[in-house]
Amino acid sequence: MGVFGTVVSFGAGYVAGMRIGDKPVMAARRGVDQMRSKASTITQQATQMKERAMGTIGGATDIDLREVRELMSSAPETVDVSATIVDAAGLMQREDIGNVIVTQAGNVAGIVTDRDIAVRCVAAGHDPATTKVTDAMTASPVTVRPTATVQEAIDTMRQNDVRRLPVVESGRPIGVVSLGDLTMSSQARSLLADISSAPPNN
Repeated sequence: MGVFGTVVSFGAGYVAGMRIGDKPVMAARRGVDQMRSKASTITQQATQMKERAMGTIGGATDIDLREVRELMSSAPETVDVSATIVDAAGLMQREDIGNVIVTQAGNVAGIVTDRDIAVRCVAAGHDPATTKVTDAMTASPVTVRPTATVQEAIDTMRQNDVRRLPVVESGRPIGVVSLGDLTMSSQARSLLADISSAPPNN
């Protein structure tokens, strides 16, 4: 082609470039920016959905929609209404737990805690070997359904000033949810502070 041909080709390319300008480059950049913007929006929406489920949008308290069944301790320990305080205390010791659900014909009749035993039986001067759990238990305790939300469980604990709830389905205990099980929720942490400052109950 020679030097003259090269110069002519270069000049023609330069002129064409001047006419077209940076339009292709700018269009490509705009496309990339739009894709990045859409990806960022999708990511933000996914994060908000996750935070909404956990109750932490923007660091603020929100409703925790997880079900109690996801957090409860399943297969709760139970004793029959005919059991003695010694029976209940022995079960607590073996299983390293602080409460036992009292049942009658398989249905929830009450709940007895280690504090109930100490205050309502021992401190009252009763013989643990002959005293029935029914004399120390909290009868007809507040319960919660396995399909209830964590928020509902927290509200129930707050309203009744209790630290644990038997999880009941068709009258039968299938688990226990305690304040400790719910502490990942910001609402539960607030409730923990409220109940901890109140006199011990359940």
